[in-house]
Amino acid sequence: MQKRSLLRRQLIAAWKQTIDTRYSNQLINSERGLQCYFCAALLQEFDGLERRLFIEPRMTTHTLERRFPDIVIRNSKQVIGVVEIKYQPRGHAIYEKDLETLQWVASHPDGFTISNDRYLGPRDKKKYTLAGDAVLCWAGVYKGKQEDVKSQVSALLHPRFLDLHALTHPNEPAQTIPR
Repeated sequence: MQKRSLLRRQLIAAWKQTIDTRYSNQLINSERGLQCYFCAALLQEFDGLERRLFIEPRMTTHTLERRFPDIVIRNSKQVIGVVEIKYQPRGHAIYEKDLETLQWVASHPDGFTISNDRYLGPRDKKKYTLAGDAVLCWAGVYKGKQEDVKSQVSALLHPRFLDLHALTHPNEPAQTIPR
């Protein structure tokens, strides 16, 4: 059985909605645009569940290592999901750096401090642990055949990993995988 099945279903549904509506209506022209519409769809999927999205937050470990993943999802207690997005609708999938970030997240289960460096009000740096069943997701829009991204992930990342694809072809609608 896959872990965090509800969150997995929500990520898949939000991805499909984003590609089938926003991308297909030519509303997305950058990775940030994809991120924006995907997060909006994801918030709709959460439908009242206590979830919070951090967009490109700084995640810092106790050793002061840091990364800036595209999307971090948390519930009231823990980080339950991290999503790395790639938008290359006219090119081939590039995912190595994104998988490195997800691997880094998986290798720090003891937690992260998540902060917003640009906020000028009272700072609220909180430490969040990584849920043991957190979903670590790569989502990409790219041209051509489906890349076997899952075969490139480590044993540590594999049980938590979810890959979402939108394959583009000239003069055809994008094909989402999984469907």
